[in-house]
Formats: sequence, structure tokens, C-alpha cells
Amino acid sequence: MSSKTPKSLGYHMPAEWEAHEGTWLIWPHNDTHEGTQLHLEHLWLDMTMALHEHETVHIIVTDERRRDHLHDQVKYYGLEEKNLDIHIIPNDDVWARDCGQIFLVNVHGELAVTAWNFNGWGERYPFKKDRLVPEKTAEALSLPLFTAPITLEGGAVEVNGKGTMLATRSSIINPNRNPGKNQEKIEKAIKDYLGIEHIIWLSGAPRDFCDLVGSDTDLHIDGYARFTDESTVLYSWTDDTTNNFYPYLKQHLDEMKEARTESGKPLTLVPLPKPVNEMYSTLAEATRPPFDRKLSLGTYANFYVANNVVLVPVYGDVNDANAKSIIAEHFPDREIVGIPAWYTSELGGMMHCVTQQQPLAEIVN
Repeated sequence: MSSKTPKSLGYHMPAEWEAHEGTWLIWPHNDTHEGTQLHLEHLWLDMTMALHEHETVHIIVTDERRRDHLHDQVKYYGLEEKNLDIHIIPNDDVWARDCGQIFLVNVHGELAVTAWNFNGWGERYPFKKDRLVPEKTAEALSLPLFTAPITLEGGAVEVNGKGTMLATRSSIINPNRNPGKNQEKIEKAIKDYLGIEHIIWLSGAPRDFCDLVGSDTDLHIDGYARFTDESTVLYSWTDDTTNNFYPYLKQHLDEMKEARTESGKPLTLVPLPKPVNEMYSTLAEATRPPFDRKLSLGTYANFYVANNVVLVPVYGDVNDANAKSIIAEHFPDREIVGIPAWYTSELGGMMHCVTQQQPLAEIVN
């Protein structure tokens, strides 16, 4: 581990739409949450099917038994194992975006791994195995590892690849992540360890609202505002002023209207509708209708951009087609693949939350 920061060594975090070497997934298992594998494995197979034709899919499994099981599933689905790279790394849960490594690249075509002291979103869930995933990944790939002096999750980070990052204060400048650290110290760490020049802060939401809607992440940015190029942002939106999310989405919009990129450009803002349907929780104790009713965390902004394909969460909702069409307009050379996301959204996240890109390192002369 170097004592110098990644930024001082010329590393930066590329934008998600830049070329990938691969995508990392953590395979579902039941060790932490009973029933996870049964409810999620088919979705992970669907994502692997969509991704593996265009880039390597790096899959983390907890042990040899799960590795053998995965080989059987892959064979059953007819996937080509030459495009799969399976690693045995103990872990607590499937949220590769949040606990996993954030890759950086420099102008010499060299990759590095950063680790961010994952603490289970403020010690809400088990995290001790997940916290070591970046370190174990760096060891497996023989890459340098940089451990930042703050805590944040990958879903709290949205970059344009040119030096600007979008984030919500509530998910980073929060005593459950970074007690005793003010915005200035947190910004310095982010800039030093992601190669960032400029941060656009959105407010996010207070703890009581996040608890009400089940946002264990304290409103990560990746469900609410996403760059599609240097200055264009797709943002979650509803015209329904009675929707509980409306005040926070409106505040985000107002803040983004005033924001500028690292080069001084205003943001081009494109609304992405929230799903209309409300969530009826299947995770409640009730075994038959009526199920408990709660606000939906479902969002289309939690899409994942890979080589030649975009994985978009869908819900069987009236807004599915419109959302996919809007995303397609901004990624015209990529296939738009809908992945059913009701169950993952009940658990707290969607397609972006369970994926992590590994950039393609290309040497620049």
C-alpha cells in the first residue's frame, strides 16, 4: 500500500460508460439473509447472460461449495465460462457496488483498487466480511490497494469522468459513516482517493424519512441522479406533489439547476419518471394478502452501463417503457435490457447497486 494518494500518482475514476474490462458481481447466498439465493439467483443469471457477451463477468462466491453450484447453474443456462472469472472471497451480502472495490486508472494504463472502510451503511447490517472484499480483490488481481481515510459506498459516488462527482450529503456527511469529520475533510479524501476536482452536493434526505421508506443507504445518489455524459444528468422525478419523495426530488432539482461541472458548464437535466405503482411488501410477516404497504424505493435511475448494454430495473409498471426509451436516447449504441427489480428494491437496491465496473486499462503514449 502506497503512502501517496491515488490522485498524486495520476489515478482517477473513469465514467461508467467508458470501456470496461469487466463487471463484478457478488453471487447471492443465504448465509446472512435466509431466502436470498432463492429469490435473487435467477436475476443474477439474467444479468450475467446480458453482460458476458460484451465483457468479462467477475463473480465472487463465498466458498468452494457455492463455486461448484455456480458452475452447474452456468452450464444449465448455456453460458460460456470463458467469459466468466470466479473468485472465492467470503462476503456478507450481494451489494457489490457498496462494499466492493472502486477501480481507478491512470494515463499509463495502470489500474488500482480503492477501499472505503465499508461499515454496513452505518452498521445497519453485517459487514465484517464485506469490508475485506476490496483488499481480497486487489490481492487476486495483483493490483495496488489504496485505503481511503473515510467511509463511503460506491453507490454514493457518481462521476462524469472529467473531474466532477455528484453525491448526497445524507449518505456521506453523516455521523453513521464519518463521525467527527466535516465536509472539508471528507471532500479532501474523496478528491485525493478518486482523482476528483469538483463535487456537486445534493441534500439527500433526513434519517427519519430514509427509515420510513427503507432507504438503508441514506439516499444514495445512484437512485436519483446519473451522468450520461460530461454534463447531462438523468434525474428521478414525479409530478405528483403528494408523493412523499416529491420534496426531496424537487430540492435535488433546484440544487442541480444551480450546479456547474469542473469546467463551468451548467448541467443539462433530463427527468426520468419514478414508477407509479406502490410497493406491497412481500417481506412482511403476512403470508397472504393484504400485504403491508410501504413507499416504493423503486427507481429507474439505478441502471448500470456496460459495454454495448445497459441493465435497467423494471417493475411491470406503466412507466417501464418510457423510462427505457429515455435511457436509450442517451445510450443509442447500447442494447437496453430490462431486469425485474421489485424484489431487489424491497431489499434496498437495484441493478447499479449489485454491479461494479472494472475499467479497461488502455496505455496512452
